This record gives sequence, structure tokens and C-alpha cells, in this order.
Amino acid sequence: MFLIQLILMYVFTVYFFSNTDIFFTIDPETGLLSTTTSLDREIIADFNLTVEAAEKNNPLHKDKATVIVGFPSLSSQIEMSFEVTDINQFSPSFREPYVTFSTPEDLSVGSVIGKIQAEDRDYGSNGAIMYGITQENLYLPFSIGETSGLLTLIRELDFEKEGVYYLQIKAMDGGWVSKTGMVNVTVVVTDVNDNPPVFSSSEYIISLPENSDIGSNVFDIKATDADSGVNAQIVYSLIAGHVDKFLIDSRSGTITTLVVFDYEQEQNFDLTIKATNIGGLTLFSLSYFVIQISDVNEFKPIFSKKELNFSVFKNVPAGTVIGKITATDDDQGPEGQVFYLMFGQKKYMGFEINKISGEIFTTRSLRSQGNSHTDFKVLAKNPGVITGTNVDETLVRVTVIDINEAPVFTSVLYVANMSEDSPIGTSVITVSALDEDSILDWNRFFFNIENGNTNSSFAVNPSSGVVSIISLLDRELWSHYNLTLTATDNGSPPATGTTNVIINVNDVNDNAPKLTFNEAHVKENQPQGTVVARLNASDSDLVPNQGPFTYLLVNPSTDSAFSLTSDGVLVTTRTFDREQISLYQVLVAATFNITVEATDQLHFPVNNSIYVNYKGFTNASIDNFYLFLSLPLLSNFLSFLIRNVRGACFAI
Repeated sequence: MFLIQLILMYVFTVYFFSNTDIFFTIDPETGLLSTTTSLDREIIADFNLTVEAAEKNNPLHKDKATVIVGFPSLSSQIEMSFEVTDINQFSPSFREPYVTFSTPEDLSVGSVIGKIQAEDRDYGSNGAIMYGITQENLYLPFSIGETSGLLTLIRELDFEKEGVYYLQIKAMDGGWVSKTGMVNVTVVVTDVNDNPPVFSSSEYIISLPENSDIGSNVFDIKATDADSGVNAQIVYSLIAGHVDKFLIDSRSGTITTLVVFDYEQEQNFDLTIKATNIGGLTLFSLSYFVIQISDVNEFKPIFSKKELNFSVFKNVPAGTVIGKITATDDDQGPEGQVFYLMFGQKKYMGFEINKISGEIFTTRSLRSQGNSHTDFKVLAKNPGVITGTNVDETLVRVTVIDINEAPVFTSVLYVANMSEDSPIGTSVITVSALDEDSILDWNRFFFNIENGNTNSSFAVNPSSGVVSIISLLDRELWSHYNLTLTATDNGSPPATGTTNVIINVNDVNDNAPKLTFNEAHVKENQPQGTVVARLNASDSDLVPNQGPFTYLLVNPSTDSAFSLTSDGVLVTTRTFDREQISLYQVLVAATFNITVEATDQLHFPVNNSIYVNYKGFTNASIDNFYLFLSLPLLSNFLSFLIRNVRGACFAI
């Protein structure tokens, strides 16, 4: 049965107008057109139908009169023609189920590879054939003409990536119910010479031992060609460099020597190698080849002398270079490098050798080795293990020379503190020194004060190092001393070490106060209580031996013309008349507390702390307007004081 379905966008009622109602019917809802009876091409070969689609409830135009209901019209018509064909009896067929084409990989895109031909024994449209590539082969670089069957290249081929393609092509006839036939097609891609030979590296560096025999294999160089067959065959040749000294096998690429090489004469050679294929289109590549001649240990190290002598002073520090030994090797490369080794029973006697430079140096102090000899052997060798044939040795004798070294003080600085009233003969400090000379007479030394001994205040015992006082100290004149002491040994020549002794002199209360001025004046006829002067005193001692001071009049009388307050204010006690008395002398004392210690000689010392008002006296002269003041000597006062002290505690 013949069926046609009309697909509409809306729901329509469908009708058709024709005198062929006996052959066709249409579903008014779905638009499915179908036959009602068998058709015979020999009776009726063609049919023409008019089909109208309209909305529901819209009047139909069966009489073909125009009836407009609403605007615009909501119906449409279509004219349809049908040709009645013969029955499609046969499928397209191919003579062979498999077809093979061959094409070079450099075939241009758009070129025809081959033609597919099928046959169909039907007539008319049933026998018309159309060609196509099956869905799963559409990704391949080919297309086929729908009617011509020509297989065409649509993308470039590359034999090195894909050498053969397999695809299926179908042939479809034009029958109402189409029939198909299939054929398997194989496209073989043939190689062309489109790839040059390629070396694995653009530059090679190869080592070749010197003295290698002529014909020695240097290297097997290889190049590869992505092509195949004859296009991949490679020929090697030397085109530049030292081509007179090397040979290359044109087929295998094996490089061999034509001469014997000597490292000491020349070490580097180069070649330019060409790899060429022999295909129709000649392609080639170049590679740079470097041959480095390696040294062979032909010679051994040799010392010029079999015994070497060096000397060194015993007082040099560790690490001091005392000499250098050298062995020569006629090999020029690494095999000519010389290493030095020290061996023998005395190799640990304070010496070592630099294995590269051959410098011999000390590893510790040599003070205990004065005036001695140390012998050891040094071996010169090439790199690698010692074979006995690649070494030489020499005897090294080192003489350690004794030298008179200066005594060294046990301290670089001594510090002592002494009171300025210390008696002569008092020991201040003891210095000491060491002398490590091995000769007994050289390590004896004596001490001396070389500098800083102001006023010759100190002396040092040359043997014991005791520093003592030899003249009285006075802090007010010299508050500290910086003595430079020396220790000089008996060597030849003598050697001297030095140190410094700092002596700080501590203060004692040995200076009386002094008035800063000793005259004053007052006018006559001034009332009683007139201030004449405000006295001030100074003391050369340090705190706490500087005061504070108390002022008083010495031997005051009841009829004294002046009075003095303890803080030093001098005032009148009556009115003065210059014409009667023009000059007064007043003895003033400035005092401060000191402590006196009294001990006897028969018992354990007993300290009686007594407080003495130590007075500094001043005579003051007053000539009506002027007052003269003076202080007596402290020593006189203290002499008087001590003569009257008998172990008692009292105050003056």
C-alpha cells in the first residue's frame, strides 16, 4: 500500500479534491495519505492530487468557490503528482567484493584515486545508482562522487604516518524502496623520498686514546630515514675537516683511523659527515664530529734530586710553608698530572705535604724540636692506583733551627691599687714570665722597669719580679702609674718580653683645708654684728676627705672684736674707730672630722676610734678695713696632736 503523511504545525482537518477517490484516501486528523487499491503502471502511470489543510470548523472548498470566514484565511492547498513505477527487483552489485587502489603519498589534494562501478538490472529510477562512504569511514581523507563513483583525495597523505586505509562504499538505487550493495575498498599509500636522513645528534664528541693502531674503530655513526625501501637507504661520506686522517664506511657509517695519533703533538680533530639517501629525490643531512685524543700514561714522574734539604725556625706557626718539591712528567694530559704523598716513620713529626702543589708545611709547633733533623720520604705518582712503574720517590731532610725566643709574661696587663701613705718597701705586685727555650742558659731572664716610673717611685726585683715602693707616694701629684716592665733572657742575642703594670694611688686625708682668701675689710663706725666676710676653704684630698668644714676662732677672748659662726660668717662684736686701731690679726681654724687609731705594743691591737676636729689655722689681720687670714701647717698640728695622744679618745 502507498502511504504519504502530511506533517503540519497545527492540528488541521485535511481533504483532497480529485476524481481518483477510488485509488487514495487521507486521514483527516494525521494527514496520512494511503492507497485504497493496487496500482498498475500499464493502466495509469501518473496521478495528480490537490490536498487542502484547514482549521477545524472552517468551511471546506469542495466546490472551489471562495468562502472567507475571518481574515486572513486559515487554510492552504497543495498540488501533488505521483508516478507509478515498476517493482524494484534488483540490488546494485559489484563485480568484485574487494577493490584495491594504490596512490603515492605526495598525491595532490583533489586528485582522483580511482573509480567505483556498480550495476543494477532494474530500469528507470530503480536502476539509477548513487554512491556513498559508510558512516564509520567518513573521517578518512577520501570522498566519492554520488553519481560518478570517483574516489577523490580530500586531505594530504603521509606514508610515514599511515600506509594503508580500509573503507566501505555503498551503492544505492533510486527505487521507491531503495536497495543497496557494498564493496570493500583498500587504498594503499606508496612511499616517496620526502624525508632526509637524520642523525641522532648534530654534533658528536668522541675520545680516542693516543697510539691507537691504524684502522682502529673510532665510532659507528648512524642516521635514520623515515622513508622506506630504497628511499631509506643511506650513504655516508666525509666532506670536510681532517679527512686525510680518518676513513668512513659508506654503508655502515663506521669511522676508522688512517694514522697513529700522539697526544703530546695534537689533541683535537674534527670531521663533517654527510648522510645521503639514494631515492629519486636526493636528500641529505650533515653532522659535526669532534675526535679528542686522550692521553696514555707513557711516562712516569721523575724527581730531579734524590735528596732535598730544607730548614725552618722552631718558632714558626702551624701552616708555615718550609719548601716545595717538584717532579716532572712528560705526559701532557691528565696522565701527566703528579700527586705527592709523604711516607716513612717520621711522617707525623709536624710536617705534611700538599698532594697537588708539592708544598711542605708545618702542622703544629716545633718548639720541642729545636736543633734537630727530621727525615721522611715523598712519593710522586700519576692518577690511579700505584703500580710500581708509575712512581718516583725522594728523601726530604728538614732541619729545625733553634732560636732565642723572648720570655712571655703570664699576663699582658697587671693592675694594682696602693694607698698614698704606703711606706717605702711595701710590695705592690709580683709579675712572672715563661721562657720555652730548650737551651738552659737562654731560658734564664731578669726583670726591669723600662718606662713610666715617675719620680722613681718603684723598683722591681730582677729575679723574683716583686714590684715595691722605693719613694713616698703622693696622690695629689701622681694619681696613677703605667709601668712598662721587661723580662730579658741571656740568649745571644738577648730577647726581651714586655708587659704593663697599672698602679692606681688611693687617696688618704693628708692635706689641711685652705681658706680661699686671707684678707677682708670693714668700715669704721659700723654697728655691732656687721658682716666682715663669708669664709670658704678648699682641700686637695678626694671625697670623703674634703669636708664639710667647720670654722672657728683660735684662742678667742671675751673682749674679741670679732666672732665667727661655724659656717664661716665673720662679724664684728663692736664699733671700730680707725684712728684708735687700724689693724687686727685673727687666727681662724677650718676643721673637719678625722679618725685616729691608737694601739699599744704589748697586747693585741686595740682600735680606739676617736674623733678629732682637725683644724686648719689662719691668722687674720684687720687694718680697720682689712682682715688678714692664714692657716698653719697640718704637720705641725698633727705632731702636736700625736704627742698628746695616749690611747684615749678625745676631741679637740
